[in-house]
Amino acid sequence: MFWLDVDLPAQTATLHRSECMHVFPKATDRRGVNKMKSEGGWFSFNSAGEAMRFHKIKRLSGDVKACLYCKPLEHLDDFAMAGLDISTPRTGCDACGTNIEILDTKSNYRRLLDKLIGAK
Repeated sequence: MFWLDVDLPAQTATLHRSECMHVFPKATDRRGVNKMKSEGGWFSFNSAGEAMRFHKIKRLSGDVKACLYCKPLEHLDDFAMAGLDISTPRTGCDACGTNIEILDTKSNYRRLLDKLIGAK
């Protein structure tokens, strides 16, 4: 379980694991629990993705930051969305005949492909 601490005056939102020592959801006059009040609130979610989606749907200003103590997103691994191995033709120059490995998203892959090969 994850908690999102929304602080409206500071325009920040911090994501925590439920067992984090910085999690202390308590309803007050200005901050709610699973309810937005004048200064924000604490919101519980089953996954970090749900918390990010909530932040986006509610159009809250600022970014979602991960707690530096409990590191709620540490279990996620970075991986390449698309891979492309391009070999340039041999020209007799060792510097020109190298392999280029490109790891990027699909949209950047298309833009790069257009630059290297040309538009359709």
